[in-house]
Amino acid sequence: MANAGAAAEGRRGRNRWWRSLAARATIATAAMLGALSILLVAIAATGTRESAERTIERSTAGAVDELAGRLAAGDLSPLEISAAAASGSLDYAFLESASGSIVGGQRPAVASAVTLDAVSETRSAGVALVERSRDFAHVAKAVMVGGEPMTLRAGASLAPAAAAESETIVRGVMAALVFIGLALPLLALLVDRVVAPLRALTRAVTSPGSAEAEVRAAGARTDEVGALARAHLAIAKDLAENADALHRLTFDDPLTHLPNRASLTSRLASALQVGEPLALLEVEVQGLSRIAAGLGRQSGDEAVRRAAERLREMATDWARESQFAEQRPPMVARISDTAFAVLAHGADAGAAGALAAAALAAFESPLFVGEHHVATTLAVGVALAPADGDEAATLLRSAAAAVSAARAAGPQSVRFAGAELNRMAYGRLKLEQDLRRAIENGELELHYQPQIELQTRAVSGAEALVRWRHPIRGMVSPMEFVPVAEECGLIEPLGTLVLAQASRMAADWHARGVSARIAVNVSAIQFRRPRFAERALEIIAAAGADPAQIELEITESAAMGDPAHALRELAPLKQAGVKIAIDDFGTGYSNLSSLTRLPFDVLKIDRSFVRDAVMAGGARAVVSAIMGLAANLGFETIAEGVETDEQLVFVTRQGCSHVQGYLFGKPMPASAFEVWYAERALTELRGLAERGALRPVLGEGLAAAGHA
Repeated sequence: MANAGAAAEGRRGRNRWWRSLAARATIATAAMLGALSILLVAIAATGTRESAERTIERSTAGAVDELAGRLAAGDLSPLEISAAAASGSLDYAFLESASGSIVGGQRPAVASAVTLDAVSETRSAGVALVERSRDFAHVAKAVMVGGEPMTLRAGASLAPAAAAESETIVRGVMAALVFIGLALPLLALLVDRVVAPLRALTRAVTSPGSAEAEVRAAGARTDEVGALARAHLAIAKDLAENADALHRLTFDDPLTHLPNRASLTSRLASALQVGEPLALLEVEVQGLSRIAAGLGRQSGDEAVRRAAERLREMATDWARESQFAEQRPPMVARISDTAFAVLAHGADAGAAGALAAAALAAFESPLFVGEHHVATTLAVGVALAPADGDEAATLLRSAAAAVSAARAAGPQSVRFAGAELNRMAYGRLKLEQDLRRAIENGELELHYQPQIELQTRAVSGAEALVRWRHPIRGMVSPMEFVPVAEECGLIEPLGTLVLAQASRMAADWHARGVSARIAVNVSAIQFRRPRFAERALEIIAAAGADPAQIELEITESAAMGDPAHALRELAPLKQAGVKIAIDDFGTGYSNLSSLTRLPFDVLKIDRSFVRDAVMAGGARAVVSAIMGLAANLGFETIAEGVETDEQLVFVTRQGCSHVQGYLFGKPMPASAFEVWYAERALTELRGLAERGALRPVLGEGLAAAGHA
């Protein structure tokens, strides 16, 4: 395998060399020199052959002139022509009569194409006609032999010219090879020196920090390579600065300059990977958001910096005074807007508890923000590794569960993580997921608790209360899942679902003769949304319900917290006919001025006052005051939680107009409510009949109740 890897690496190296600029420049230059050499050799060879052929033609023509002269002078007989040609430079010679017959010599296999007519035309001039054909130089000349006109034909081979051409090619090729062989090393060296700065730039780009000396040397040049090297140096400097800035943005909190969550997670992962015991504290500083809201964003940021400094100083002092002085000091990180983390290497439960106590003590004095002294409190969650998690994510989750428990326990509380806290945190997350699915799939149902008008003891309406029948856990209490819905952003879709179901039920009951108004609770979060009234009316209209059949219950704190918003949203609802009730009146911070200006119809007295009114004088006074206020303002009143006859007598004497509670009926599904409603109607009708009242309408009333 090692040999194969080395061979593969060698092949890659060779491939890289062939692809390099130096190699390509050398090869291209060598190819150009080779092509130029071939062109020069070809030109020289062609010239040599042409010169040789012309020499042969002149020589042949001279020999023919000599033979013609001898024939004309009678020094040579026609029969001696072949011998004369052989002794000279001619390859053949013969004498041809005017009729084309051979008089002397022998016609060769390759004859001249010069016609007798062409020769006759030159007879008076006495010139010879020359022609090249099939590697021969053919010469024809008109002569007078014995007073008779004849044609002397002779020829010589052009092979010597071809041989001279071949010799020129061989010599030229050898000279070109010698030249290229001597020039290539010098050329390669020259190209290598030219591209050496480019190779240095390449190494510097692929491996930042390498070849820096070569690149700086290249930057001193005044040519294009120098400009490129200087540009690279500038880019490398900018990249280094950007890398530092990116590292700070990635691993440092820009406000406090503490490590952030990513940096903490990396340190945790490294420590846990080697099995190092440690303690992780999540410290939530309660009150920072209040500072930002009350004093402004700038003061809020200053408060966060002060809190970070105090935690950093606390960790340093604790490390100096504890047994961990010689080890790494605790790491303080900012992990959210108001939460910090303290990582103590090698700390056990006792050391972690001491560190948490030191953190609480550090915030006993207020923070100094400008001229303000602002008090803050802590909630501290402690997780130990590896007991509470052997991975960074697990340990962070355990610390978050612990700080959540500390927050619920109250200010300046410390809680240690454990299996029970983790189970509860997981259960809460699972409940959120199941609730989201239940809302999407319409698995929630409404139960209806009757509301009774005290003057007539008739059923005036019902309050719609959402219930969740979990497929595994069974019936889940609203006290458990409604807070989860408010925290995870599901309260608005939950409220929409409840209003839609209640509106459809109101329309259905109205169609069947059940004249009961349905009250629907509206969460503070839902009510504070823009265009709440518009969406509520759209839902009621889509269900086909009369707005007068719907009563919306707004909590006192939600209504009085922003009177302008409340008036803006409640006015169109009131105009459409929807009844508006203040739920749990007396438990919030009432604004009597707003109460007189807002379009309310009903005040609902909280069950705690009704429960305590029989025994506690203060509760009786509150109920009496609410009743008097409602009477003067023209509001209806509903007493919640009426469970005993004694409570009923009390609220009746106080002038309450409606009651609601277990004394009359528990919350029940729609089908059970309809049965209860019909039975109550029949009971009331029978009572009236026994007293002799409403005899004419008894049968009609019984029929209506039975139909309902």
